[in-house]
Amino acid sequence: MMRFTFFKNPKKNKNGSFSYLKYAVGEIILVTIGILLALQVNNLNQSRIEVKTMRAYLQKIKSNIKNDIKESQRLLDFRLQHAKDCIEVSQMLIDDDFSDQLKIQKAVIDMIVEVQLNYNNSAFESLKNSGHLQHLKSDSLEQLLYSYHEQVNEIMMFEIDQRNWANQLELELDKNGFIYEWTQLDTIVHTDLFTQISSYNKSLKQHPGHKIIMRLLFRAGTNTSILTGLYENNISTAENLVKEIDSYLNEI
Repeated sequence: MMRFTFFKNPKKNKNGSFSYLKYAVGEIILVTIGILLALQVNNLNQSRIEVKTMRAYLQKIKSNIKNDIKESQRLLDFRLQHAKDCIEVSQMLIDDDFSDQLKIQKAVIDMIVEVQLNYNNSAFESLKNSGHLQHLKSDSLEQLLYSYHEQVNEIMMFEIDQRNWANQLELELDKNGFIYEWTQLDTIVHTDLFTQISSYNKSLKQHPGHKIIMRLLFRAGTNTSILTGLYENNISTAENLVKEIDSYLNEI
C-alpha cells in the first residue's frame, strides 16, 4: 500500500502569519491613536476649563481691586485732611485760640474713633486655596498679586496699630477724668457723639489729659510722612495690577 504524506506549504504559512501580524500591528496602532486622541481631547477640555476658571478668578480679583482703589483713595483723603486739621488745632491750642470748638472736637474724635477698613481679598484667597494659582502662566502677574496684597496687609496692620495706640490714650483720658470734664457729663445730656460736646478752654489745658490730647494731635499730624505714603503706593500698585490683569485676560 502506498502512503501519501501531505506537507503544508511553508510559503503559504509564512504569508498567513505575516498577514495576521500586520493586522495585529494595525489594530494596536489604531487603538493607540484612539487613546492618544482621547487624551488630547481630554487635555484640551481640561485646558479650557482651567482657562475659564482662571478668567473668572481674575475678573473677580480685578473687581475687588477696583473697589480697593476707591477705599484707599477715601482713606488717603481722610488722612490728609485729618493731618491738616490736627496740625491747625495743635497750633490753636498752643495759642489759646478756642474760637472753633467743633474743629477741635472733630480733630480729637477722628483720631480716637475706629476707622473702618473695607478691603476685600476674598477672591485672591479663594484662588490660592483652590490650587489654580499654579495654572497662572505669568510670573510677573503672580508677583504683582502678592506684592499688592502684602501692601494691603501692611496698611491694615498700621491702621490697627494706630487705633490700638489711640484707644489706650483714650482709656487714660477716661481714667484721669479728662473726658468727663471735657464732655461735662455731670451737667449736659449728649445724644450725638459728633455734636459740640463742650468747650475746650484755658482751664481744661491745665488738666493732665491735655498733654495726652496734644500727643494724639501730634501723632495724627505726622501721619502724612508714613501712612499716606502707604496709601499712595498701594493705589499705584493697584492700578498697575488692574492693567496687568487686563493684559493677561486678553492673551488667554
